[in-house]
Amino acid sequence: MQSPEPLPSTWQRLLALSGVAFAVLFLIGWFASGGDAPDYGAADQAWTSWADDNQWKSRIGAFAMLLAGFVFLHFAATIRTALGSAETTLRGSVELARAAFAGAITGMAGMTMAIVIISSATTEGADANPVVTRAIASASAGPFLLSAMGFAAFLLPAGLVTLRSGVFARWIGVVALIGGVSFLVAFAAVLSGLGEDSIFGFGFFPGVLALVVWSIATSVANYRAATDAAAV
Repeated sequence: MQSPEPLPSTWQRLLALSGVAFAVLFLIGWFASGGDAPDYGAADQAWTSWADDNQWKSRIGAFAMLLAGFVFLHFAATIRTALGSAETTLRGSVELARAAFAGAITGMAGMTMAIVIISSATTEGADANPVVTRAIASASAGPFLLSAMGFAAFLLPAGLVTLRSGVFARWIGVVALIGGVSFLVAFAAVLSGLGEDSIFGFGFFPGVLALVVWSIATSVANYRAATDAAAV
């Protein structure tokens, strides 16, 4: 039985660059979204003003995050292949690659849900009922923590495989581990209460930064590998 033909080199390079496209769209979605909502106990006027200020920004953020999620699905597939290819130098890399892939899908689904919920909370702008806005915005905590769980499960195995097999540069593996640990720290926000800003919740910021840097770095590395293979 013949093995299936590989994708054309042009397609391989295009898929390799999907990590860069994801990073750009993800940052637009993250910063455009009105995720910095008032505290749960803030006055109704504060919630109304927040909805009004973020009405269109949150819509743009949700749209960009949906596009980021679409691109990320293809990027995650290329990463699974790259990590799984380390089987010759690291036993168990295929299982770790599968765990990373499952975490990637879970993390992206949670993040997209959270940003869309924020957009839903601000969709009526100044005409929004502050009680409804507060309730909808507060519901985004669950998907945000789901994304932290998924991205931790994504970056930690990816970092481990990278450091032990050398499938990517060593510093890329370190970045992945830093991101994974940062997302794990965000779990503790549940213990301190989700109604107010928690110091543990700020684990998202280094986690997101590490995710973006890691995505760009691995995307460029995959692109170079695809280009070299095509040249050969």
